[in-house]
Amino acid sequence: MKSATCVSSVALALQLVAPWLGAQTKPQGSPNPKISADVPFDFMVGQVMFPAGNYAVKRLQNRTFFLEATHGRESVSLATKPIRTALRPRTARLIFLQENGHYHLHELWMNRAIGTEVPEPRLAQLNTVRRSRVEILATCTTCQ
Repeated sequence: MKSATCVSSVALALQLVAPWLGAQTKPQGSPNPKISADVPFDFMVGQVMFPAGNYAVKRLQNRTFFLEATHGRESVSLATKPIRTALRPRTARLIFLQENGHYHLHELWMNRAIGTEVPEPRLAQLNTVRRSRVEILATCTTCQ
């Protein structure tokens, strides 16, 4: 009798704990994508200049991303902010603003659902002679 009570107590405990354990081991949402893009021009991120080349971007936290050169030492962690736009690209890409002949990383799109804006540095405003938007397609390196 005592043995049957112990077995039923253990079974009840497992039933109560099993869903919680399963929830702890399941990934939260989809896995974080990692993208790669060939940027054909030098560009700025904040106040740091990056040379043209191949770059990889991965998500570190909710709005923090890591940009690094695939061949070289250039890298930076980016604290981004949410994008408020109805126009969402269908594929991964890096979006730059070209201003007065200089390129600034402006948006990161890991996929259609994950897009963030890279804040511009707070510098004295220059008179903008010419400003345009340049999109560089990226490839998801962790997608199936």
